Amino acid sequence: MNRFISRPGVAVTAAVAVVSLAACGGGNGGGGSSSSATDTLTVALNSDASPSGYDPLLYSQGQFQFFSALYDALFVTDADGKVQPSLVTDFSNSPDNLKLTLTLKDGVTFADGSELDSTLVKANLDARSDTDLLINGTLGAGGSQEITDVSAPDPKTVVITWKAPQAEGQNALADTNGVIVGKDAVADRESLATAPDGSGAYTLNEGKTTKGSTYTLDKNDKAWSADDWSYKHITFKVITDPQALANAVVSGQADVAVQLDQTTVDLVDSKQTTTKVGGVIVGFPVFDKLGSSNPAFKDPDVRLALSYGLDRESIVKDLHPASKATAQLFPSGSKGFDAALNETYAYDPAKAKKLLADAGASDLTIDLTFPGQPTPDLLAVQDQWKQIGVTLNIVPATSTDQIFAAAATQPLGFGPFGVGSNPAGFVAGVVVGGFANLQKAKDPAIEGSLGAALGATGAAQEGALKELNAALTNDGWYIPIYEDFTYAGYNADKVAEPKWAGTNNFLVLQSLTSAS
Repeated sequence: MNRFISRPGVAVTAAVAVVSLAACGGGNGGGGSSSSATDTLTVALNSDASPSGYDPLLYSQGQFQFFSALYDALFVTDADGKVQPSLVTDFSNSPDNLKLTLTLKDGVTFADGSELDSTLVKANLDARSDTDLLINGTLGAGGSQEITDVSAPDPKTVVITWKAPQAEGQNALADTNGVIVGKDAVADRESLATAPDGSGAYTLNEGKTTKGSTYTLDKNDKAWSADDWSYKHITFKVITDPQALANAVVSGQADVAVQLDQTTVDLVDSKQTTTKVGGVIVGFPVFDKLGSSNPAFKDPDVRLALSYGLDRESIVKDLHPASKATAQLFPSGSKGFDAALNETYAYDPAKAKKLLADAGASDLTIDLTFPGQPTPDLLAVQDQWKQIGVTLNIVPATSTDQIFAAAATQPLGFGPFGVGSNPAGFVAGVVVGGFANLQKAKDPAIEGSLGAALGATGAAQEGALKELNAALTNDGWYIPIYEDFTYAGYNADKVAEPKWAGTNNFLVLQSLTSAS
């Protein structure tokens, strides 16, 4: 699925993002070779948690839902959406917000036997230059949260220097971005393709793991955080069929099922319990802002015409009654959301036609590569854009290479963006510094407001986020349709209500405890 929501990982993830942007009884005892249902938590997922192996930096932040049991991060997002220290005991900013100093936790050991120290953290963060890894787009050269230097003045102290002020730099080091792997994995990253090398509370039981189907994790009593986790064993089951995923939690085959299809929520609610969170925006990332693949897209008015040509309310009413129509990238529960933008860019086909005519693009044709059959959303948009004189050609993908190439060779992608509770970080890592901007397009309003948002806190940050949201919308860098909700079902007789990571669409795995 997509690298940018919590539904699978970079290689697979970026691909779909490019085009389809697609237990009772706790206890802290050790994990033996056998277990009862009361000390095992079974979580059903709608997609493979690690299709490209066990390197967490090959996947989106949302995949921390799975990897958090095997790995630790410098910081983590809690159930209130706040970033908290994990491998860090203390941290502080310099007065100019250009340096972040970390004090590391004692007694942290990795699967390879190495121990946490500043040299290891530095080596992990130095991997930001690797273009295959997630942190390259956020912390690497050219990123809006670029790190220019990491120093290790003593074994427990790390000093990070930012290229631009980061008032909340810890946010850039949370969850997947802040994962630390052991010394052996740093030396040979490819080794993570077959085995994890983390300091997490669980180890992978290879004998009970079948890639792409079932992942079994056993508690490591010697892990520094072992007492903070409830279950001796966690089993992840991959169930890609939506109906089967719902049936798994209804029947008791799974204690928790994540990423339920909305069409099955009523079924699960009739037998078990569901919980949901917003924060996922479905729409079209505009890859081409320079007119390289389609000259018309160089004109922001052409991009805005496509926004005005969307009857979002009809799409939501007909296809997604549990969702919310929206004309902006920022979710309704996040800082920077501005309801006025939804009014400004409400459906106006006459205005769309005029903008296209004035731009000399009245007969605009757009190619959009998509894996599999077109979704009802795409077919609805295809019809709506036809009414304003735009032809949307949905091109079936015949290979993975074709899917990846679309971000560089076509003007638009389509799918869900898990913006979550840190919209500035998402914009920095994906919209400006990531795959959605391979052409390295620049916009002074976007860059200025993004820098201000990353360098401020409180009311000043909220104001900058509103300016950033408006700049992205006004320049047509993303064409949204609706805000979607992520659902999880669970057996309330066995499991306490799962907690989401704030408005991020993944669960805080550590929050799963017995209902008793």
